[in-house]
Amino acid sequence: MKFIGTLILLLSAAAQAGFLISSSEAEKREQLACRPSMILGMMECEALPAPAAPKGNDPAIRPAEFVPNSGADMGAIIDSTPIQPFLDPVPTRIKAGPFTLSWNIGFGDAGLWWELWDNNQLRYRGRDFVPRSLNGNVNPVKKLNASSTAVIAQTNIEAVQGGVFTIAQLEPGLHKWLVRLCNGTLEKPKCSESSAETWVDIGPIDADRPKIERPDIPQLAWTPPVTTDGSALIRWNIYWGNTGKVWEVLNNGKAIFRSAKFTDETDKSQEGQVELPLINGTHQLSVRLCAETLCSESDKVTVDAMLGPDIAPAVPVVKVHTSNDPELGTGLPIGQVIVSWQTTSPTVAPDHWLLIDANQRQVLLSQKITKACSPGVWCGSWQGIPTTRPANWMVKLCRAKQCVDSEIFEVPSE
Repeated sequence: MKFIGTLILLLSAAAQAGFLISSSEAEKREQLACRPSMILGMMECEALPAPAAPKGNDPAIRPAEFVPNSGADMGAIIDSTPIQPFLDPVPTRIKAGPFTLSWNIGFGDAGLWWELWDNNQLRYRGRDFVPRSLNGNVNPVKKLNASSTAVIAQTNIEAVQGGVFTIAQLEPGLHKWLVRLCNGTLEKPKCSESSAETWVDIGPIDADRPKIERPDIPQLAWTPPVTTDGSALIRWNIYWGNTGKVWEVLNNGKAIFRSAKFTDETDKSQEGQVELPLINGTHQLSVRLCAETLCSESDKVTVDAMLGPDIAPAVPVVKVHTSNDPELGTGLPIGQVIVSWQTTSPTVAPDHWLLIDANQRQVLLSQKITKACSPGVWCGSWQGIPTTRPANWMVKLCRAKQCVDSEIFEVPSE
């Protein structure tokens, strides 16, 4: 009886802690926490609560549709404007001979094609991008080789994009370079650009040349305050003082004409004049005279233009380049031509231009003009493979419905 009483007490205590099952039965069951009991072969167990369900996404969230990578397509139209190209140092003064211009971008949006303009003439347009190193000596790190000798490890950082263009023989005179990196289309390009200037000497560069002085302020001659024929004569002079190399006419602070020619010039005096076309309206005109990068500006004169005719732009001057043209440099594919035009006389701002097949009377290209290529100079270009050769083409330059035609030029056979 004493043994039975003891067993009842043990079972009662086990009931308060859990329940007793055999060890073989405990191995078959899950969600139990067991430990050996005082009764041989029996396990004291407790049932564990079921684990909480794992947290899931909101039912409103749906995975995106999988789209496989189609790879790079250089023919695609990219609507973003590339980052501005960074030019390698461009010498401001060199002697005549070979010349190389290089550029790169280290970050940002790349371009589909790039262009090089020299004095408003297109020398290159294409997709020949050259891998370039931003800096071959970045973050030098000292290491020890097997012989415990210190060596320098250099980090080479590659540019996102870059280009190089070489001209075999650069002509003497001033060269104004413009590198444009573009996306979009030729009809609606989205470009960023960088510019530089180089003066090319005929002979050896004279390191002891005189220091350049800022020109004296040009003095404007009297200008009629009203014009009714659509033009104004601007005359200026320096009676005695420091002279300049180029001069510009500004209209409301914006250069509309640029020239390196003077009507009279000595070591200490200069004169210049130009008859400018003016559309109806009020114009505030001045003259800026420069020697390299040092400039002086005259007082301003106000001219009211009224009752004048609708003025057409100046006649464009056209050049045609082929792949074997030594003036063009390297890079133009065989069979392609570049038609490049620019204005060379004072003109009102054109708003569009057309490339026309004069024989077939067919418009090959129509393109808007949004800004001048340089002060007072308007320009444009076309590059491609003509459908027929030889051919006779011309450029039509327009402001609204007022247009003027270039001389007819021949597109040569291949």
